[in-house]
Amino acid sequence: MNRPTAFIIANLMACAIALSVVCYPSNAFYPESVQSAVNGAAIEVNNETVNETPNDSLNKKDAIADTVVLARAFANDDFGKYQIAVLSRALEVTSEFGELNISLHPQPMSQSRQMRSLLEGSADIMWSVTSKSRERKLTPIRLPLLRGYSGHRVIVVNTEKKAQFDGITSLESLKEKQFVQGADWPDLKILKANGFGVVSEDWSTWFRSMYLLVERNVVDGFPRNIIEIHSDIQHFDNNELAIDKNHLITYPNYEYFFVRSDKQQLANRIRLGLIRLIQSGELEEIFYSIDTHLLANDLLNDPKRQVHELNNPLIPGPLNYADWVKTPQLAVKAIELEMGYPSLAIDVND
Repeated sequence: MNRPTAFIIANLMACAIALSVVCYPSNAFYPESVQSAVNGAAIEVNNETVNETPNDSLNKKDAIADTVVLARAFANDDFGKYQIAVLSRALEVTSEFGELNISLHPQPMSQSRQMRSLLEGSADIMWSVTSKSRERKLTPIRLPLLRGYSGHRVIVVNTEKKAQFDGITSLESLKEKQFVQGADWPDLKILKANGFGVVSEDWSTWFRSMYLLVERNVVDGFPRNIIEIHSDIQHFDNNELAIDKNHLITYPNYEYFFVRSDKQQLANRIRLGLIRLIQSGELEEIFYSIDTHLLANDLLNDPKRQVHELNNPLIPGPLNYADWVKTPQLAVKAIELEMGYPSLAIDVND
């Protein structure tokens, strides 16, 4: 498409009726309002689900559902703040396709139960790390929300055992330790496939039972991704828990939005919204508006850590656009291919 045509389309979109989504102000599209959008989302919580006729193509102001239900792990103001803000903005910047509000599922649940809620129709969208199995059952929106950071893990240990990890200098020695992961997490299978000793633990609020295993020295550590680790440590505020400073376990691992398989039109609308957020620079602004994301960069780039690279047999393959901050054009092209047609995303340089 040539630039004059893209310019005309962009102006037509700009003239579309502005409809509010998730109670964010209309000017939240601009970077200066990102922080208020992340912190000030007013979201209705109920069980309402509205049926729609499946349709792969996007039609302006068509009769898609007025409300979509988002499944989540915890009923907490901070948990998922970033993902909710991104989804809300993706729907806002595609408001020409109709008003669409987000309703948080009132029941916090494990990843497997979230999947079941989508398959059974009580929820429409969830976010989680991907696997071949999840991509077969649900529709993945293949933009790594966390830029691939969910595949970088540091180890939470009991303060009494910190010295033990100081002396480990090889991956093989690290594998001799006993770790814990969630029973329905893909990471459990990934670590086992790479030869780690790992026990499974059922879901609990804020993964409390997993941290108790560390605190009571039942296991040697709890590998946790670099995005979430600081929130966990702050939440528990436990002097017996510490972050090991010597090791970084890394493997290709991507967190996606997943949509019910019968809502392809909704999936394409989210894809289009993400493309627009990438091209405007707002997605990067939202990412860096979260304090724990900045702390994750420090962990990732710590030169004192030994980096242990693992394989991930659960995904189709690594992505060359996972870090969409560094490769925005590759990310846009990949999402366009998923949509099956050019996104007509607004070029902010026009």
